[in-house]
Amino acid sequence: MRRYEGGESVVRGTYWNLRYGGLVEMKQEGTLPGGPHARYYRIPFVFIPFLALVLGGVYVIFLPVIMITMATYLLGKRMFGGILSQTRRSVSFGWRPTEAYLSGKNKKREAGDQKTE
Repeated sequence: MRRYEGGESVVRGTYWNLRYGGLVEMKQEGTLPGGPHARYYRIPFVFIPFLALVLGGVYVIFLPVIMITMATYLLGKRMFGGILSQTRRSVSFGWRPTEAYLSGKNKKREAGDQKTE
């Protein structure tokens, strides 16, 4: 399989971009999409069904692993997320960078204090 770059003029055929996993089918002569950073490989039509079988097998094998990992992550976040947020709140020292008290903090007035005019 010969390597082609994006923007290169090619003959008709099917080209596979390994980085993004996309197939580009050229029905006639033309240029491949993308810039020089995009790399394509021409795949003969005979190999496409075998490629589909291999990629489908990889998907079937890794799907349970992905499901177990996501379930573990969500369960852990649900169980320990509250504890972590409480710990984070208790360790915080009360600084809020979005608030600016340029005229000083408002002090609570006591019941006996009245404003004199």
